[in-house]
Amino acid sequence: MDVDDGTPSTDMVRRSVPPLEVSGDKRGLLPVSPVRTVRVATGVARVALTAASGMTLWTLDTALGVTATVLRGSMAGNPPNEVLAEAETEVRERLRHALGLPSGTEQAGDAGMPTLREQGAELLRLSVSTHATQPDTHPAYPGILAEITPDEARILRFLHVDGAQPSLDVRTGRQRAFGGERLISGLTMLGEHAGLRFPNRVPQYLPNLRRLGLIETTREPVGNPHRYQVIEAQEQVREAMKRPGFGTKVSYRSIVLTEFGADFVQTCIPVVIADPPLRDFGPDPSAGSRSVGG
Repeated sequence: MDVDDGTPSTDMVRRSVPPLEVSGDKRGLLPVSPVRTVRVATGVARVALTAASGMTLWTLDTALGVTATVLRGSMAGNPPNEVLAEAETEVRERLRHALGLPSGTEQAGDAGMPTLREQGAELLRLSVSTHATQPDTHPAYPGILAEITPDEARILRFLHVDGAQPSLDVRTGRQRAFGGERLISGLTMLGEHAGLRFPNRVPQYLPNLRRLGLIETTREPVGNPHRYQVIEAQEQVREAMKRPGFGTKVSYRSIVLTEFGADFVQTCIPVVIADPPLRDFGPDPSAGSRSVGG
């Protein structure tokens, strides 16, 4: 018979521990415990942060949706890489929806369309093929026709028929390193001579034609120097020439078609076209007062 003398016993008390619940996931068969809950929460935060750090456009709605996706995947025992991939997919889909772009499922339906790299590889293959047919026209010509105005088409035809056109620059006499200033750049009478509908828009027309590779401005003047006299007679040139200081310097240029532009005109723009007839205003009133004979 044991006697209780008040001294604490050193024997361990064995208590029955209830069995832990086991989840139905056959992949892990991991018990659900407080320690696992903490680990899952840590994994959720880590995966959600990794998914969010890779995106530049992020909204509260997207963050909440991705967090829920990560939480469901982590609690189900999915591997972290699968959870991360699912979260990134949802972010991309939400971003496509916000920008009005087709979803990934819609893009999968266009699997038959070649990628840009595949198209480039096909071009290289055709370049060395002995059986490939050479197209009659450059494939850029249809797009160029959609990017030029009627006046710009008239400029191209005029340059093709009449050749290089004079253009000049006016700048101060001092060198550029010492504060030289360009007063007039690319002044030309091309708008009036080509019969444009809006000759005042030539400063917009010429850069566009240069951008398309159809024309260029060269440093060589045209063959006849007297053709520059009409441009030098313009008021803005005369005012620039009168500017006090170190004087002015005139540089004579020329506007010409490039080889690409010449081929474009020959292919796409009729050189001879009937202009609309002049309006008939009736007989000349002065004709009746003109005396005939003696």
